[in-house]
Amino acid sequence: MSLETLLSFALSLIVLSYLLGDNWLFRLAMYAFVGLAAAFTVIATVEGVILPLVDGDPLNALLLIGGLILVALLLLKPLRFLTPISNLALALLIAVGSAVALIGAISGTLLPLMAQTATPSPNGLAETLLIFVGVVSSLMYFQYAVRRRPDGALTRPRLLSGLMALGQGFVVVTLGALYGAAILTSLAILTGQLSTIFGGG
Repeated sequence: MSLETLLSFALSLIVLSYLLGDNWLFRLAMYAFVGLAAAFTVIATVEGVILPLVDGDPLNALLLIGGLILVALLLLKPLRFLTPISNLALALLIAVGSAVALIGAISGTLLPLMAQTATPSPNGLAETLLIFVGVVSSLMYFQYAVRRRPDGALTRPRLLSGLMALGQGFVVVTLGALYGAAILTSLAILTGQLSTIFGGG
């Protein structure tokens, strides 16, 4: 049995010890995981972002200098007299992140979802209608349009309420299936690791 296998098994037991209550071994394992994740992020950033910009290209040099200036402004944000300038760097960061997230949501989620919903299922019309109703009702479940009656009560149209209830059912079934799949996957991984440790594989 290799040292890596024993170490991974010990760390797994330490993490699972949290089920018995918070303890210093669990916190030590969490500190190790966070430190390793931070180190990996730094290495990936240096190798994937910074080093490719240091290639002698003037445009890449400008991008690198601009990025370093933004980083410096964010690090100097605790200084109150630089707050207006550092807020500009934070605003740029939020704007770029929001734009990237919006484009990713539209091109990576919404458009493929619409395309798959509009594509007829090879298993027949019934499955196509089920997919369409599931998608539409699930999307309707996440909207909050209401009407205020003269007595002040908030109501929704009956058709909308029915669609929202149906969408809630689809969401619950989907989340249950995903949760079950996650448990089965975890058990499969655990079984494989235990067979590797105790089976000598």
